[in-house]
Amino acid sequence: MAFNIVSRGLLRTSREILERNMAATMGALQHPPSPLSTQQPTGDYNNNRLVVINSSCATHAPWHLMSGRTAMIQAVRQYSKKTAGAATMRREESDSDSDSDDEFERRRRNANVKRSERGDSEFWRRKMRTLHRIMDVNHDGVISYDDFNLLAKRFSDLGHLSPEVAAEFNDVIKQTWEEQFGEITPYNLVNAEQFLTDLHHRLNDKKMAKRIGRFLPYLFKAVDFDHTGHLDLEQYKLFFRCLGLTEEDAAVSFAVIDKNGDGQLSLKEFVHLGRQFFLTEDDTKISKMFWGPLITDH
Repeated sequence: MAFNIVSRGLLRTSREILERNMAATMGALQHPPSPLSTQQPTGDYNNNRLVVINSSCATHAPWHLMSGRTAMIQAVRQYSKKTAGAATMRREESDSDSDSDDEFERRRRNANVKRSERGDSEFWRRKMRTLHRIMDVNHDGVISYDDFNLLAKRFSDLGHLSPEVAAEFNDVIKQTWEEQFGEITPYNLVNAEQFLTDLHHRLNDKKMAKRIGRFLPYLFKAVDFDHTGHLDLEQYKLFFRCLGLTEEDAAVSFAVIDKNGDGQLSLKEFVHLGRQFFLTEDDTKISKMFWGPLITDH
């Protein structure tokens, strides 16, 4: 806005200067020192005088005066061009700055649209409702810390974890609850909607998202009873029994997630699929079957 006002002021000033100079020049031309005869001469350069002829009248003036007038007119024109050019350039720069601001704002808005939070899709919510149902061990519609402990105890009681690893597992379960749901009390009960809200917050916090699924290696080691570092279908069925799911569900899920068809899941594959279940909203990913069939929409 300030650039536009300054530009208009400069243009107005240069225009007024030009008009005054032109008026003075035209006045000098229209009042010659003495008239010539009406006979049209071809030109007389004697005594440093130039004869100027037009159809109605003729004037004459000293050559150096005419040269001065011509130089003055040219100077005024050059000044007008320079000031007008400078004003135009400033106006273009101002317009360019305005365009740059508009472009920056457009890009910022587009970036905000593209940066929509994870966990907003109905598919992701359906997966989390499925997990809430699994973790609700006593089927009372809410998850408590007792549910967490009961689920962990099912895996520990298989007897395939060393005492040290079992203690680490219990610590991870405790830390996961406190980070995700807060204080450990009998009154801290998490229904399905609160579960989705808490996981949504965790998913969109970079530090917390990296810690999602820290308990997965312990689940793997608990059912890897032969300690080969791989799970076959029978061991995956054991994993599902600890979750309270059927062996039929395990067979269906294993057939889907065993992508290379070798009949085995490594620890790396197990953890990757388990974490991807939380992190992705792509309904074509096989990780959607990691915790068994998804609940029906409601």
